[in-house]
Amino acid sequence: MKRRLLLTLGMFCFYVNAFSQSDAMKCDSMKCCGMNVDINPAAVISGHQHSAGMWMFSYSYMNSSLQSNFSGTTKVSDQSIFGKYIMSPGPMRMDMHMLMGMYGVSDKLSLMAMFNYVSMKMDMKMLSSQMNMNNMTGMSSSTMTSTSHGLGDTKVSGIYRLRSANGHFLIADVGLSIPSGSINKTEKNNIELYGNKNAYMMQTGSGTLDFLPGITYLYCRNAYAVGVQATSAIHPFYNRQGYKLGDEFAVSSWYAYEWKRATSVSFRLNYNSTAQIQGSDIGISAPLEPANDTKNYGGTSLKGFIGITHSFQNGSLKNHKIAAEFGIPVYQNFNGIQTATNYNLIISWTLTL
Repeated sequence: MKRRLLLTLGMFCFYVNAFSQSDAMKCDSMKCCGMNVDINPAAVISGHQHSAGMWMFSYSYMNSSLQSNFSGTTKVSDQSIFGKYIMSPGPMRMDMHMLMGMYGVSDKLSLMAMFNYVSMKMDMKMLSSQMNMNNMTGMSSSTMTSTSHGLGDTKVSGIYRLRSANGHFLIADVGLSIPSGSINKTEKNNIELYGNKNAYMMQTGSGTLDFLPGITYLYCRNAYAVGVQATSAIHPFYNRQGYKLGDEFAVSSWYAYEWKRATSVSFRLNYNSTAQIQGSDIGISAPLEPANDTKNYGGTSLKGFIGITHSFQNGSLKNHKIAAEFGIPVYQNFNGIQTATNYNLIISWTLTL
C-alpha cells in the first residue's frame, strides 16, 4: 500500500515539473480553460477546487448491487460455503445518501465536509439442521434477510491547487474520516437472527479516525477533459471493538467530452485495492456466515463507468448541475469468500454559488 502511494505521488511530481513554474494562466478547475461548465464525472468529488468566496453544495445517491459468491476469481456454490459456515450470502443492496458542502477559502484552497446515510439489505440462505454434514446430501435451506441502516462516517478535507497552467491542474486532497457511523449494529427485523451483531460490512462506520490523502491531475481544453485521481483510506488505529478496516488504495482515470453545449459524456476506469481487516470483534460470530469472518475481506477490482453530466446555464436552475454514472466490474479478485459487485449507480445534484 505505501509503495503504491509513493509511486503514484512520484508520478504526479513529474507532472508538476512539466508545468510552468508560475500560474500565468489562472483558471478555476471547476470550469477548465476554454470551457463554461464542469464536465467531471459524477463520482469525482474532490477533483476540483473553488475560487475564494465560492460555495458548492451537493447531494449524491449511490446504489450498489451485489450478487453471486466468489473466492479469488472463482465462483463458489452454496454447498461449498455450507461446508464452513451456517449461512450463505445471497443478493445484497446498498444505498448511500451523501450531503457535501465546499467553500473556497482562497483561490487555491477549498474546504469540504461530507455527511452520509447508509442503508443495507442482504439476503441469506440458512443451512437446515436436518442436513447430512458428512456428504451434504439431503441439504435444505431457508432464506432470510438481514438489514442495517444509519449515519456513516463524516469526512472533512482540504483541497489545494498545487499548479495550474495552460489547462493543466494538479490538486492535492488531505482529509480525515471522523467515526460518526456505528460499529454496534445488531439485527432487529429478522426473528432468526434477532439480537445477533451484524457483519463487518453491515456496520455503517469504521469506528476509527482515518486518513484520506489523495491527488488529482486534470487536463482540459475546448470540449474535452482527461484526468487521473489517486485516493487512499489509511486506518492506523484499532477501534474499541478490537479491529480496524483494511487500508484502501484507488486510482480513477477518465475522459469527458462536451458533445452538446453544457452536456457531456464521460468514460471512467476505477482500480481498487483493499487490504484484509486486522483484528476481530468477539461479538461477531465468524462461523455464522462469510461476512462475519475477517479472512473474507479485501482484494482488487477494476470497474468501468459511463456517465452523463448537464449544467444549467440560464433560468431558475442556473448554476445547478446534474450528473449520473453507471458502472460494472471488469475484473474482481477477492480475499476469501465474498459477494461480487453486480453494478454501481451514482446520481448527483450540485449547486454552485
